[in-house]
Amino acid sequence: MKTYWGDIHSHCAASYGYGTPKRALENAKSHLDFCSITGHAFWPDMPMDLKTQNNVLIMHFGGFQKLQYFWKELMTELKAANKPGKFITLPSYEWHSMKYGDYNVYYNMNDAPLIDAPTLPELIKATSKYKAILLPHHCSYLSGFRGTRWKDFDSAVSPLVEIFSNHGCGESDDAYYDYYHTMGPRVKETSVREGLLQGHKFGFYASTDTHDGYPGHYGHGRIGVICDKLDRQNLWNAIQKRRTLASTGARFEVSAHLNGGFIGESVRTEKEMELKIDLTGTAPLELVELVEGFGKNCKLHRLPMPTLSTEFSSGKYKIKIECGWGRKNIVHNWDIDIKIKNGKLLDATQYCRFSSYEMEEEKATEKLSISKNTLNWKCRTKQNPAGLLGGTHFGAGGTQNLVIELDTSAKTELELKCGNSTIKTSIKKLVNGSCGKAVAGFCSPSLKIHRAVPEKEYSFNYETKFVPSGEKGFIYIRAKQTDGQMLWTSPIWRE
Repeated sequence: MKTYWGDIHSHCAASYGYGTPKRALENAKSHLDFCSITGHAFWPDMPMDLKTQNNVLIMHFGGFQKLQYFWKELMTELKAANKPGKFITLPSYEWHSMKYGDYNVYYNMNDAPLIDAPTLPELIKATSKYKAILLPHHCSYLSGFRGTRWKDFDSAVSPLVEIFSNHGCGESDDAYYDYYHTMGPRVKETSVREGLLQGHKFGFYASTDTHDGYPGHYGHGRIGVICDKLDRQNLWNAIQKRRTLASTGARFEVSAHLNGGFIGESVRTEKEMELKIDLTGTAPLELVELVEGFGKNCKLHRLPMPTLSTEFSSGKYKIKIECGWGRKNIVHNWDIDIKIKNGKLLDATQYCRFSSYEMEEEKATEKLSISKNTLNWKCRTKQNPAGLLGGTHFGAGGTQNLVIELDTSAKTELELKCGNSTIKTSIKKLVNGSCGKAVAGFCSPSLKIHRAVPEKEYSFNYETKFVPSGEKGFIYIRAKQTDGQMLWTSPIWRE
């Protein structure tokens, strides 16, 4: 099986947001395997106080009306973009609720219907004839203020729960990336881990919840689906089986087994259980934790990590190339040529962010071309926003990133050319640290080649005899890289 990465919760101007459906899909195809363009559709218990909620009412009623008008066009665009083996789309719309929390409704079909209902149980019943799944998101807001109401959660139709998005991480009180949206704080009562401890069985996903028409905005959340091949039915089956990963943006590869049980599965509890974890990231792994839940309690087991070293030895390395920065309101178009000498290019992956475009533009501005050991990378950037992961709902911005994997020797060299700017360096120098260059003086857009990371630092292999707590429970893996990118695996349950 292979891990495919996508974004199943993103918005565009078909409801409220920016960018046409066609452009949003072009953006997604430049760096994702699948996506959904979600329309804001219904809010049956919207607060109706004109004095305090006027802007909320204008935005949402306008967005809902737009979606009714553009829904058929959105379905047409999603159908046209769905190409098995290349790129997959899933139709979806968003149902807001103060009482139950927000849910997205997903379909395994083309020409899907928009269906409203006054309550969550009624919505589940109304969409059941289409075998829809309903996935909650930004779960950890205050109860009664669009946080998830776990007493009404139904895992039969909700196999996954969103653990991270540009709202923040809703995992738990101890999780990184707290909520700082206008909707309020993150609290324990509605948190994802609380739902698990109450006995609900669900996997994890992350999504951007972008409103820029840029699915997969790097740092705002992505879902990894582990399945045999890239088509809608295989993705759908894997989602229902909870074979999923949640990431802030990096494409992790993970295999985790407990007594032979894989991610999303259940196994029988024994006094001693075989635990095996194989994990590959894109930067040095700073932390890998085994999160264990049992009864109403939770333990965080911090697993032993390898030593980081700046000593060079031949082998596999990952190197992040980053471009952007510059003064406010500067939009820069990049055309970067990259050459690898005396080494072998094994892989190259774009990690893209929304970078401003006109509504009339139909083609994605991020494009990577590869020919043996030579790459050409075209992309667009605007100034960095405040915040580690690159902005929030609208006009997010930030740098663009390219991660290359090389098989190296002591003679391996790297050369970057962009206009009149050139950076030449060696793998031996990059093991010791990064380098960079401003393209036009102080506060101008700049290039950076990050430190070369040896395979032993971006990979993690662990086996142990695990002694579980309690008769029943669950485990999942949480990992963090030195660049702030994070991973969560869906749980494995003990029964």
